[in-house]
Amino acid sequence: MADLHVTLPSGTVLALSNAGTPFAEDLVILCNPREVTGFVDPDPSVTVRHPVHLLVADPVVQDAEVVVTPQQHAAAIAEYVREARQTGARTGAQDLQRIGVVGWGSGALLAAALVLDHSELFANVALIAPDLGEEGTHDEPLPDTGDGPSVGTLGDRLARGLEPDEDMAELSSDGAESIAQRWARVPVAGAVLVIDPERPADASTTDVEWATGALVGEWDRVLTHVQHIPDDVKEEERP
Repeated sequence: MADLHVTLPSGTVLALSNAGTPFAEDLVILCNPREVTGFVDPDPSVTVRHPVHLLVADPVVQDAEVVVTPQQHAAAIAEYVREARQTGARTGAQDLQRIGVVGWGSGALLAAALVLDHSELFANVALIAPDLGEEGTHDEPLPDTGDGPSVGTLGDRLARGLEPDEDMAELSSDGAESIAQRWARVPVAGAVLVIDPERPADASTTDVEWATGALVGEWDRVLTHVQHIPDDVKEEERP
């Protein structure tokens, strides 16, 4: 379960967890998939070697249902960051100046939306085993995850008899471009890292299990990437 629930001025309640080094200069927002709650730190033994404050964003859930789209969730996180920066400016805190974003599995939708819609707030982004195929909210209650990640996937839900037309709202139906379409035009270089390993042939491995393994296995590389300072920022900081 998230250790912090923040109600924003807009009324949205964010479910967040903290790990890593509190008040570190680098903040990393880890975007969990919509099927997962309570997954906090992919590998604490790796995280401890990186001076980052890890802020984990769980799906926005009300009455056990995911109720916001990735764009709405991204807007809420951006609102949280702006509010925190304003507070930090008054207190002299420096821990929200460099922010990286990591999205894994369907959490890549949220990470991509953060970068596409609020690029002024975030320096680097990494997408791990990204699933950019669904953008709707879901009416099916999330499975109980306890202290670990859920292995319930959208496919599992559909197999239990849910109707896709009723349980998935495709945002692109109004003629607007999907996140995947917009992301396809983003150059994968410099501030952008995409790690998309080949899916295993073993059908018994779920998408979430596969994405979890990819995230844990590449966690050191991911943290190294999101901590690096882009060249344009280096130029701004140079005296």
